Amino acid sequence: MATHLHRLTTAAIALLALTGCQPSPPSGPTIAVMPGPHKTLTQFQSDDYTCRGFAQAQSNRAPETGLNSPVGTAAATTVAGTAAGALLGAAAGNAGMGAAIGAGAGLLGGSAWGARKSNQEQMSLQQSYNIAYAQCMKTKGNVIP
Repeated sequence: MATHLHRLTTAAIALLALTGCQPSPPSGPTIAVMPGPHKTLTQFQSDDYTCRGFAQAQSNRAPETGLNSPVGTAAATTVAGTAAGALLGAAAGNAGMGAAIGAGAGLLGGSAWGARKSNQEQMSLQQSYNIAYAQCMKTKGNVIP
């Protein structure tokens, strides 16, 4: 009973950790912009505020769901790893041990792939945000070095 509870707790913690794989929206630009000629600091700050909102709206994407999401991928690879491990373990005489090893390998592989995909999506969101922000600031007469 205690072993079953331990496995369940471990699986729950692993899946909760994977929820951190979802990319978060950019918190701001990662590019430098300077005030345009003859712009006051107040005008520049107003432009910055407006353009941050514009960039956020332009780079807003719906998060991936299901098997395309990092969590879905890890869950699917865990299930597939469990099945494959149980089959191989049954052939060797211990299906339970094979299933446990397969589940661990599937979770580890799926988590690594999900984290990589999440990182790529985060970079793509930031790039879209920066482009929209730069376009907005440029059209308002500011300088992008």
